[in-house]
Amino acid sequence: MHDERQQMLANERIGKLLWKLSLPAGIGMFVMALYNVVDTIFIGQVVGPLGIAGLTIVFPIQILVMGIGMMIGIGGASLISRSLGARDFEKAERTLGNVILLA
Repeated sequence: MHDERQQMLANERIGKLLWKLSLPAGIGMFVMALYNVVDTIFIGQVVGPLGIAGLTIVFPIQILVMGIGMMIGIGGASLISRSLGARDFEKAERTLGNVILLA
């Protein structure tokens, strides 16, 4: 499985890889947005306007934390990609471990 993925990343066309890898990311972002909408509906029904006010205050903080996590993940993915391209598998594995611990 590991070699199969490496071959896919090394030999596939970039456009095809972009669609293949970005579609799950897009679906994940849609699910997170849907979660926030459904959460707001439930909080509004159970708690009322004060609950929605609390969500409104916390939402920017949640977005900030998610942004920091994405920043670490995207930067780590770039570093891992460059390491794999240079065939430095040890550095790629070490970077992956650091990114998982940080994110």
